[in-house]
Amino acid sequence: MAAVRSLLETTSVRDLTIEAVARTAGVGKPTLYKWWGSKADLVMAMLNELMVPDLVAPTSDDLETSIRIKAHRLVDIGNGFFGRVLCGLIAEGQSDPAVLAKLRADYIMPRRAETAQDIRRAQARGRFPPTIDPERIVDFVFGSLYFAMLTGTHALDHAYADALVDTVFRPIAGPRQDA
Repeated sequence: MAAVRSLLETTSVRDLTIEAVARTAGVGKPTLYKWWGSKADLVMAMLNELMVPDLVAPTSDDLETSIRIKAHRLVDIGNGFFGRVLCGLIAEGQSDPAVLAKLRADYIMPRRAETAQDIRRAQARGRFPPTIDPERIVDFVFGSLYFAMLTGTHALDHAYADALVDTVFRPIAGPRQDA
């Protein structure tokens, strides 16, 4: 994983090769292929080992706080090394469906399911409207953040993340009472 990370500091996902990883790690290519079937598998393993733990949000009974924390964490990683690698994997996935399938299965879908489940729990407790589809909330907030990360259409910062979360929760909570 250290070799993959080191190489991706100076090269793109597209230009990363199994040969370079093997050389940097001091192992043979067959060893890498024994454990990881492809370059995408290797990069995803590195992301899961080094990035995903940073995305785990503390448990909160307050759904808005939980989603805001997750959005801030995505912004934080999106602006650094891991964001560049994620964008590289998404770009690779446009010409290699197996890469996109791996990214979707190993990274995107578990994050979506976790957040949608948080919303369903809040709905079951009467703390979020039951008529709102949890998947659409995930799409709106996190899809918008990924779109900004990929296209630069918005600044990928906490203010943008907060605006997205506020757009979801302010109409539900009603107008704010100023002190």
